[in-house]
Amino acid sequence: MQVQLPLGTHFVISFLNVKYSIKSHLKIMKTKNIISIIISVLIIASIAAVLFFSNNKLVIQDKKITDSTKPFKINVVYPQINGQDDFNKKAEAIITKEISDFKENSLDNDVAVKKIDPVGYAKYPREYELDIGYDKGEVDNNIVSVVFSVYNFEGGAHGNSYFITLNYNVKNKQEVKLTDLFPADAGLLQKISDYCVKDLTKQIIAKLGSTDGTSIQDGAGPNADNFQFFLINPNNTITFYFPQYQVAYGAAGDFKVVMPR
Repeated sequence: MQVQLPLGTHFVISFLNVKYSIKSHLKIMKTKNIISIIISVLIIASIAAVLFFSNNKLVIQDKKITDSTKPFKINVVYPQINGQDDFNKKAEAIITKEISDFKENSLDNDVAVKKIDPVGYAKYPREYELDIGYDKGEVDNNIVSVVFSVYNFEGGAHGNSYFITLNYNVKNKQEVKLTDLFPADAGLLQKISDYCVKDLTKQIIAKLGSTDGTSIQDGAGPNADNFQFFLINPNNTITFYFPQYQVAYGAAGDFKVVMPR
């Protein structure tokens, strides 16, 4: 049995359907707009974060000093970082002292040679050499770690090679010590010593054929002074530097040991 709707009912129902459809469409559009806004905000935030960290990334730039004024031959490269004035001052202070000491010692020796052998000096004038370079380890917003390699000839039979390290905490502007890297390790020096002695023994045997005449146990024993030259690496390792004469005779050169941390 069919029910006849009153006149105008079809129009009302159609109107209500259209009104509901419009409301639903507007609701969907509103939801889509909100989602689009959220996505846009996330994209902008991501771009801003990338730009922020890019702009705040520490970038080391080389600064060079050369001096060929007789009797000197000086070639120095050292690091500088934009916006890190305290680190820059520390690096510059190291270089300034090395150059100053080198010139003073060289000139003292030069004067002495002139007095002792003026004829020989006139015939064979002396040249004094200073070379400084550096290796960098971890460089970020927490730590900047560099080690300077120094060679100088200030007169005498041969030159000298040694290391200077600058391990710098960017946040508190303090030197980073071994105990800062291993704060809860009471047996730290012994562990480092054991690792380095084993590694150095292998290196020296491979290089010299034996450990005869070397001083590995003394030069890499559990003494803080033996491990004062270290580079903090970004791959969670630390490199210890052993300068000439510390663990072997001079002709053997220097040694390095990379240890996990």
